[in-house]
Amino acid sequence: MIDLQSLEDFATVIDNEISTVKNFIEILKKEEDALIQGRIDELDMLVSDKARLVEKLEGLSDQRLRYLSISGCSLDKSGMRSWLAKQPKKELTASWFQLIELAKSAQQINLTNGKVISTRLQHAQRAHLSLQSAAGNISLYGPRGQVFV
Repeated sequence: MIDLQSLEDFATVIDNEISTVKNFIEILKKEEDALIQGRIDELDMLVSDKARLVEKLEGLSDQRLRYLSISGCSLDKSGMRSWLAKQPKKELTASWFQLIELAKSAQQINLTNGKVISTRLQHAQRAHLSLQSAAGNISLYGPRGQVFV
């Protein structure tokens, strides 16, 4: 059984996860805006920020799962629900559901960003094919200056 100090630590982990997911969502929104506006130069920094936050979220998730494991609960949704039902601090349940909703929001924005990337890629491929067709046979040069047709 987890003691009161551990329960406070667990609540801190959940709060840190909430804060980190909120930061992740902000990065996803910036990424979405950069993609839509065509500000491709901003994406490297945003991808780096996302990777850093994902790493932090993985560490926090591992901590949360260790608490559940110590409590003898299964390491899945039902284990978490079961553990929350036994806790005196009902704020933990509210925090947990807030975290779930934030994660769903992040997932949705990430899917939207993926669709924007896919659409941009299709447009670029079509433009490339159009240019190739308009130019007819395009000659390319090899490393020694020889022409490839």
